[in-house]
Amino acid sequence: MYYDISFNPKAIRKLNNKTKLSYKKVGPVLGIDKQHFLEKDNWYLIDGAMQYFKNRQDSRIIGELLSDEILRMHGFVPATYELANLNDNFGLLSPNIHKEGYRYESVATLHKLFPEFRYTYNHSRNITLKGIIDFIGDNVPNGEELKTQIIRKYVVDWFTNQLDDNIRNMVFEQNPEGEIHLAKIIDSESSFGATKKGINSEMSNIWVPAIPYEDVNFRTGPYKTNDGEDINILGLLIDYPEVVIPLLGEFTDTNYDRVINKYKKSNTSGIYIPEPGVDFIKSFVESRQEESHKISTL
Repeated sequence: MYYDISFNPKAIRKLNNKTKLSYKKVGPVLGIDKQHFLEKDNWYLIDGAMQYFKNRQDSRIIGELLSDEILRMHGFVPATYELANLNDNFGLLSPNIHKEGYRYESVATLHKLFPEFRYTYNHSRNITLKGIIDFIGDNVPNGEELKTQIIRKYVVDWFTNQLDDNIRNMVFEQNPEGEIHLAKIIDSESSFGATKKGINSEMSNIWVPAIPYEDVNFRTGPYKTNDGEDINILGLLIDYPEVVIPLLGEFTDTNYDRVINKYKKSNTSGIYIPEPGVDFIKSFVESRQEESHKISTL
């Protein structure tokens, strides 16, 4: 069963005063190559600010907005999104996250900061989260703090069933003093079963992350232990219990109904899903909470 979304155009901002920006304007600010820009070139000057319009007409909008709220509940700072109508296309408008004087590199471009880190986007099938964490611990001055941020984000990805936190979407921010932290989260749409067709209630409870924790052969299985625990989260739990166990406890103790109920038809946010779709998301979250409790008490 797929639960599609519906829009309330009267509650969605219509963008009128806009100017589309070229790579010449955007590339130097973002620090990306032209090929990467051409993949996502919907940059505009709106209200005097450089903003990105993510053209979406489907349930992935719900995946983005709901995941971002849950990330905020657990201490993360995602990009700010606003429902918008651009040229009669609905989607999400987001201001540029890049701060002046700061440097931004993803895992795919981390070699620009650390030449000894040899993985690029072409090597994405061969990299593990453990490899990223170990490298950061050995090479980044504030590596322990950054490792904690990455581990927590990865566990939240599991909780929301985020499938697209690939090495381009894991972005680091280096301040003028040289400290490196996770940048604002920029892509959370592939979560909670959100697809182009709608929210897929038949989705598996097996999480297949874009970056496996330790085993590059993970994508072909097995995904869980014989007792049903996710092997990625279990691996992190064994190696970093001081980070993982408190976060699993946060999941268990948090009531998410308020943010899920925003997408009922009775809301005024401009977008909603049918009541059975809301019920599905609630039941999925409850199942993750039960699994969180089980894993944390092993």
